[in-house]
Amino acid sequence: MDFRFTEEEKAFRKEVRDFIEEVFQEVLPSDWLGVDPGPEEETREEVYPLAVEVWRRLGAKGWIGLGWPKEHGGGGDLAKDWILKEELIYQGVPGMDPAVVQGDLILQFGTEEQKSRFIPAIARGEVKYAIGMSEPNVGSDMFALQLKAVEEADCYVLNGQKIWNTGIHQADWCVVYARTDPNAPKKHLGISIFIIDPKSPGITIRQITQMTGLGAFCEVFYDDVRVPKDNLLGEKNKGKDVSMHAFAIERTYGLVILHNARRYFDQLVQYCKETYTNGQPLAKDPVIRNRLAEMAIEIEVGCNMGERINWMTSQNMLTVLPSCQNKIYGARVAQSVASLGMQILGPYGQLDEKSKWAQLGGRMRHMYLSSRAWSLAGGTSEMSRNIIAGRFGLGLPS
Repeated sequence: MDFRFTEEEKAFRKEVRDFIEEVFQEVLPSDWLGVDPGPEEETREEVYPLAVEVWRRLGAKGWIGLGWPKEHGGGGDLAKDWILKEELIYQGVPGMDPAVVQGDLILQFGTEEQKSRFIPAIARGEVKYAIGMSEPNVGSDMFALQLKAVEEADCYVLNGQKIWNTGIHQADWCVVYARTDPNAPKKHLGISIFIIDPKSPGITIRQITQMTGLGAFCEVFYDDVRVPKDNLLGEKNKGKDVSMHAFAIERTYGLVILHNARRYFDQLVQYCKETYTNGQPLAKDPVIRNRLAEMAIEIEVGCNMGERINWMTSQNMLTVLPSCQNKIYGARVAQSVASLGMQILGPYGQLDEKSKWAQLGGRMRHMYLSSRAWSLAGGTSEMSRNIIAGRFGLGLPS
């Protein structure tokens, strides 16, 4: 493995940093401390227009879907795609939209008509996407989903419910997983995937307030929703293939979590250098120094695990096992950073950004609350451990 970057890639990193500096000067407020990657915080009224503007600018630069084939509006360069994501995440820039992930699925499984119809708009930064997997009675077993899609002459008719549908109330399209064959001998054989307009008649969306105070999560009700047959992604009843590809992408989220945690950690380190008690900076306290040093090691280990996955991807190697390992590890490290931050900040850590006494803009409180879900989102840590224990890892019987 060689983690070194070429001169071209180093030059691209500088170009990305110049772009981010321009965004900070022209788009983001002067006191910006960053947001977590993804649509959760972008639901905030004051953040959403900023995210849309950044997404538009990324599209204008031709940087959306850098890993996609050039003939479909991408850059054909996975390494540059990783560099871009790393820099945007570390700086807390809004606009990391899941449209790219759904674009990956369309490129892999979509018809030529679907690619021509959906991909260019994503590449230009003109549309937002959401993902409709989870259901109230399903839990982590996605193949037990119950949303029904019944085929008619010119469409599919959907009835049922989704939950935790992040950002669908602001999305232009949603990739929805539904059951098209309730009598299939195995439950994963009767799944199909659809690209749905969330504004279609029969769709009701209700936002769910999280303990962070955000309203990104939604429950969605489908009542006789008619979806054109042209919007079926992949083959009918063969949604397992699409699902497994989507899962593989989602479980690379570990590196995203770690780059995000590194920003919080570096802000915490700077706080300890600048904050004094009894005439001495917190950074001189031996307990705090040791805890920070340990956390720095854990973050570096996790990022190296993630870089190994990136390298394996570039070599067309199977990454299911290391991705699950990194997902578990990344969530645990991020939660540890948040817990350490709350301990160091003490009572100040409980204050949100509205308090004049809040430290670090109240971000550590937000991370402490939001990071609880990082071992659940994109597949629970328990599911990842089952995969590691099973045929992709230890070979233990199920």
